[in-house]
Amino acid sequence: MENSGLPEQAYYSWIQTVSAIGPIVRVAPNEIHVNDAEFFQSVFVAAAKHRTDIIPPRGLGQDDSIGSTPTHDMHQMRRKPLDKFMGRQNIVRLQHIIHEEIRTLDRKMAALKGTGKRVRLDCVFTAFTGDIVGQIACGESPALLEGPDFTPEWYDMIRGAARIIPVLRHFPQVGEITQKLPNWLVQALVPRSAGFKVLQLLGEKRIARIRTEIMTEPKGGHEGDSMFHHLLRSDIPDSQKETARLNAEAVSFLGAGTYPTAATLIFVVYYILADSKIEARLRNALKDVMANFDEEVPNWIKLEQVEYLDACIKEGLRLLRLFRRKSRISTDLDLQYGDYVIPKGIPVSLSPYTMHMDPDIFPEPETFNPDRWLTKNPDPRMERHLNPFLGGSRNCIGMHVAWAQMYLILGTLFRPNKSYQLELGETDESDVYPVIDNEFGVAKYGSRGLNAVVN
Repeated sequence: MENSGLPEQAYYSWIQTVSAIGPIVRVAPNEIHVNDAEFFQSVFVAAAKHRTDIIPPRGLGQDDSIGSTPTHDMHQMRRKPLDKFMGRQNIVRLQHIIHEEIRTLDRKMAALKGTGKRVRLDCVFTAFTGDIVGQIACGESPALLEGPDFTPEWYDMIRGAARIIPVLRHFPQVGEITQKLPNWLVQALVPRSAGFKVLQLLGEKRIARIRTEIMTEPKGGHEGDSMFHHLLRSDIPDSQKETARLNAEAVSFLGAGTYPTAATLIFVVYYILADSKIEARLRNALKDVMANFDEEVPNWIKLEQVEYLDACIKEGLRLLRLFRRKSRISTDLDLQYGDYVIPKGIPVSLSPYTMHMDPDIFPEPETFNPDRWLTKNPDPRMERHLNPFLGGSRNCIGMHVAWAQMYLILGTLFRPNKSYQLELGETDESDVYPVIDNEFGVAKYGSRGLNAVVN
């Protein structure tokens, strides 16, 4: 799909222009953009290789979060207590939380069988991911999936918050002011900012509750098992446990942990339902691993080994369109790109979008084609250049939660021999295809969403 010229697609046009100029371009007085995926590993590096700073975003209510921490040392100090908790091994241990939500999802879908009622799967997935992030981050599920019609107001709030991100990035003062105003006034003056305010209030309430739980728990006893329980019990300085700082973390996790995963699921499910051959192949691939679903939800690790399911998820992540360029600052080493020496201290950016849409690596890049990952001799650059969670010491700390949800949700919805069948409702590709730059791509204004009927 082509750029329609919307202001929100300015970055789409920008990236096409920069790509046409050459592989290395000065895009600001103090920033270099490199349009070469092979350079990704030199910029997005592990902490052991060299120190990495960032230019922090402002106005999003996340200034003190891990993801927005500008300096290397502060970032490492804030992230270290959570690396193990959010690591793959611990998320495998905590996947019973996702399993419980999977049972709720399956029960709710089965209850809609034969009613003829239209189901907004975009609301379903946003409710699911919101419940999981709430449970893992705060130890409390908001029960969005159990709400009427899967709590569409949560989807509307998250999507509304996402849509104002480009405005807040250019005019951060708007976000900084609204964070200090009462919610009713924000809703009246800047309704699209209200989503961030609601996330802020949700975070404050949960952090206060967890702080009280820890103060009153028996000596030596750890009753709560969530990210914030873990963080508040850690040995980081007390200044890093202040409510304002932790609230920035809550806003970041509740927002970033909800919509990107849901958006990937929306995209993947549309293409599966729109192509009967893809759906039939996926159902067949899931036959063995999902055979005993009624007795036991399978381990996420087993679903990872279903190659066709894995390929569908990778295609969804590739096509999600992380439009915005991502930059890193090497603070102690110069970087070498061909004949160019990039001095330390200069921000260097790359774009996941151009990496994921490179026709030399991904032929017909606009096409959803899981088979590209299953060829006899796949191009090794595909795996190397698929970086939806970025990389290095600042990669997405919640990526294992996202992976687990995607495998388990898709495995559940498309397993064979279940009592219900999903069919597309009043939805076409334009209703789900990401064309608007809101940090990650979202569908057009006026989108009808991902509608389905349960038969």
